[in-house]
Amino acid sequence: MSLLYLHEPGTWSRQAFDRIEVEFMETRKPVAGEILTCVVFIGLICMILALNIVLPAPAILEAERRAPAKMPELSLTSISSGSFMSRFEDYSADNFIFRDAFRGLHAFMVFNIYMQRDMSGLYRDKNVGLGEFRRMDAPAFRLSAQKVRNAAETFKGYGMNIYYSLIPDKSIYAKNYMPGFDLDAAESILLDVLGSHTYINIADSLTAGDYYWTDLHWDQSKIEGIANLLTAFMGAEKENAQMPKGKAGEFHGLYAGQIALPARTDTMSYANIEKLRVSYLNERTLEFEDGPVYDFGRFSGIDPYDFYLRGPQPLIVLENDDAPNRELYLFRDSFGSSLAPLLSLSYSKVTVIDLRYINLSLLDFFIDIIPGSDVLFIYGSQIFNNPSVLQA
Repeated sequence: MSLLYLHEPGTWSRQAFDRIEVEFMETRKPVAGEILTCVVFIGLICMILALNIVLPAPAILEAERRAPAKMPELSLTSISSGSFMSRFEDYSADNFIFRDAFRGLHAFMVFNIYMQRDMSGLYRDKNVGLGEFRRMDAPAFRLSAQKVRNAAETFKGYGMNIYYSLIPDKSIYAKNYMPGFDLDAAESILLDVLGSHTYINIADSLTAGDYYWTDLHWDQSKIEGIANLLTAFMGAEKENAQMPKGKAGEFHGLYAGQIALPARTDTMSYANIEKLRVSYLNERTLEFEDGPVYDFGRFSGIDPYDFYLRGPQPLIVLENDDAPNRELYLFRDSFGSSLAPLLSLSYSKVTVIDLRYINLSLLDFFIDIIPGSDVLFIYGSQIFNNPSVLQA
């Protein structure tokens, strides 16, 4: 190595450093450990690539209860617009073989290392369990209320007793402030739009314990008091009968899969109401067919809450010969699946209508409207926040 000189005492020149670096790199040889590290790293990359190619893509992401993104179509248009790479990124993330493990690691870091209160809107709270921040969209809420009013108008000429209620998001029962659903603002909009009908407040009678720990829904075994409150407000007498209770089993709700962390299980219980007959509208034959109140086969499916009245259904009729001779038309969302059997204790016939799956204008083809009956519109805050799903 040639002798280097200094520009100033105690200071090496830039040229000197560059010269030393070049000569060092020319004479240095990679050690065995570095070679092994490179080989192992490249091997892992190739193995992961091979596994992703060889192993079949999942038909459904069970933990997240959704279908994975599909491989986008390769074309000049999709490449030039940038949509191919954007969709390919979603596809590769959804079909990565270690997806759930990495999701769990990410969630662990967010909640336990960084000590954040939420992860992309998902939260853990010691009072209400797992959930998601759902901010109230006031214009959307008002539009949903207007659709409910339109549906109520169809019963105007029948002298019906029309009621409506709101099932609040469980976040309002958390001990810590949750920047999501605003109950006061929601009720103000409903009273403004639906003021000509009767509002039944159930939010004050609900608690955090009435909801599942890992899901957004309420627990049927905890809402018998809510059912009694509703029927009493509507002036319906309750059948005096003991309801044997049963358990469908343990399950993890929607948020447990989304948050990707170990969580305690919830118990799905049910009220065994004897002599209750149920018929469902078959969407293929357009005829009503008999079916069970509780579907144990669906409990083990992708959404265990479909155990109640088979989950999403356009029209269901519940008949109870032991109940008082009175009819109820129940407009509901998924919360109504577990509520309707409890309401049937006070009505000889309950017609359950889900406007997410049947258009309001088609009801006359499938149901008979009995003048002077009760009509109840009861929806969770998620439906009021998403008016596009209501066909009214």
